Amino acid sequence: MCNVVVLCVLLLVVLCVLLLVVLCVLLLVVLRVLLLVVLHALLLVVLRVLLLVVLCLLLSSYVYLLYYVCIAVFTLDARLLARSQYSEGPATGHLDTCFSRFPCA
Repeated sequence: MCNVVVLCVLLLVVLCVLLLVVLCVLLLVVLRVLLLVVLHALLLVVLRVLLLVVLCLLLSSYVYLLYYVCIAVFTLDARLLARSQYSEGPATGHLDTCFSRFPCA
């Protein structure tokens, strides 16, 4: 009778240890899945932030490019307007009276 009790106790201990091992393995699997989900979400956030930064850099470079093109166009327009104030033909008037399109020296 004593042997049966000892065997039952040993069997109960082995079953408890096996249950503990199974629970630890399940916990590790759950933690791994949670870690992967968290890492995946974190990676998505990082990728979205990087995409937003790249888009902002591209947009700002296009704005600067448009700014410089507008300055160049307006400068060219001002030069053409200033040239159109004078005749394109030969200089008229006398050089000593400064009626020429070239200023007196």
